[in-house]
Amino acid sequence: MITFKPIDRNNYMECICLKVKKDQENFVASNARSLVEAQFEEGLYTRAIYAGEVLVGFVLYDYDPEIPGWSMSRFMIGDQYQGQGLGKKAVVEFLKYIKEHMNLNEVYISVEQENTVAYEMYKKIGFIDVKPIQYEFDGTTYHEIQMKIKF
Repeated sequence: MITFKPIDRNNYMECICLKVKKDQENFVASNARSLVEAQFEEGLYTRAIYAGEVLVGFVLYDYDPEIPGWSMSRFMIGDQYQGQGLGKKAVVEFLKYIKEHMNLNEVYISVEQENTVAYEMYKKIGFIDVKPIQYEFDGTTYHEIQMKIKF
């Protein structure tokens, strides 16, 4: 069973230690960076993803005024838990969670164009392409596809 729990002093280190595979590192910021940003930037919300009692992933979500809309800005499943269908289950459950807790009717995501595995997973879940986007952050230029899903 997938659940979402706040990140606090009891689980933050476990969350920080969770990493993606080496070839995925350019697709998502580290959990440590995300947690620091959420602490000091307004309007960023984080949750630890649990499969049963095991912390397997991380999600950061926020309201993006440029869209405008709510966005699942960062999502990851730890490398040791990948390949078990947990990513897809976690996204589906997160969509239910955010709809229930925030009464939303759509959610946006952005996927790095080279991240074809994630892109295909989001398509299977029901996300549709909105537009390609390009931006620079921290000296790196990103080429992503913005997607959304309506409930």
